[in-house]
Amino acid sequence: MQRVGHRGDPRHAPENTLASLAMAWRHGRRAVECDVRATRDGVPILFHDAVLDRMTPARGPVSARPWTTVRSLGVTSVAEVLAVFRRRAMTIYFDVKVTGLERALHRAIVRARMADRCRIASSHPAVLTRFARLAPRLPLYRVTGYHRPITPRIVRGARRLGLRGVLVFTRWATASAVARCRAAGLELYVWTVRRAADEARFQRLGVTGIMTERCPH
Repeated sequence: MQRVGHRGDPRHAPENTLASLAMAWRHGRRAVECDVRATRDGVPILFHDAVLDRMTPARGPVSARPWTTVRSLGVTSVAEVLAVFRRRAMTIYFDVKVTGLERALHRAIVRARMADRCRIASSHPAVLTRFARLAPRLPLYRVTGYHRPITPRIVRGARRLGLRGVLVFTRWATASAVARCRAAGLELYVWTVRRAADEARFQRLGVTGIMTERCPH
């Protein structure tokens, strides 16, 4: 079972930052998950929320500020992450939160020559459809929400798009979900794991991997 650092290592550094990803690496993680949005001028950045309020001293939509302003607030760009981890054996799962940045994100990955170590995940079918056309060999994953179990329709859609797998909330990671994905040839990752007991339970279920905030020490 692969253990993927959720937003890096947010217990020891601010989530979705170079510091958080570096801490995950230091603590033994060789795969991390990051959330991606875009600035007003189209720069892909690591940021989960639609607004700046929770993670920076500024307020308002992330998409309303240019990269120069957002950078001054301590936000990390995708290009910066790729530059740092280009020479390390780190796999990066990019959870794309919005549509419209597919080409810019793909361009950054190609420039860094990291297509073999990057994965694209999204809850937006449009994002996955565009990436399937832009980069057919890039592994793609459908993210299901808090209230979305893995239904036959989701499985059929994933197979139709040629996805590598699905990322499902802990509540819906059941034996039947694992069996359904396995029968369809899909990987199944679980988010977000914060307790050792849950980690052990998902390992027994036979999931492909977990997005976890439990970094080893």
